[in-house]
Amino acid sequence: MKVWSEGKDQLEKELGVGKDKAHYRQTIEKLGYAITSVNADKPDYLEYEVVKGGQSYEVQVDLSNGISKKIDVTTNMWRADETKAAMKNKDYRYTYPATVTKNPEKVSDRSRNKAWKGEKAQVEKQLGVHRDRAYYGPALEKMGYQVTSINENDKGTLEMEVVKGDTSYEVQVDFDDKTKKSTKVDVSTNMWETEATERAKGNL
Repeated sequence: MKVWSEGKDQLEKELGVGKDKAHYRQTIEKLGYAITSVNADKPDYLEYEVVKGGQSYEVQVDLSNGISKKIDVTTNMWRADETKAAMKNKDYRYTYPATVTKNPEKVSDRSRNKAWKGEKAQVEKQLGVHRDRAYYGPALEKMGYQVTSINENDKGTLEMEVVKGDTSYEVQVDFDDKTKKSTKVDVSTNMWETEATERAKGNL
């Protein structure tokens, strides 16, 4: 996460605001990133998926009168097929996408983030706290999630990767050492998926 965050901050700084649209492609490529998908290319909004060194980001640029007024480099939770292929292929050769992706509403984090936040809150509420450790796996499966990986399971923390449809989440549960009951549940984006998770999503 530290490496990803450092890359995000550097990319945002280098890209900047107050620039025209052409600046963003030129700068991204100059920094060594491959633009693997163009999710939006409108007069007021530009959205790229970019890849470098095994890391993927979604670059979102808001424009007014041809000049950028806001930029956000964020997670690329829902990736275009071209992005997935570039991240897997060691011999990937970059070419700028010839067209805007055919299904931008399915891969754009901006488009899907509102629904994701609602689902995250719902899952956290339904799972709840003051529960035994054994409760969480079956509870998630009852809600339609497949537990694909247990990344951590010690006396203080249970961390699982879960899949539902084309989306994976990381579920972390903290426990009290004395009571053995849960004290906190956090559902977050699953940015680095295990092979089992990718396989469950149909990516392998």
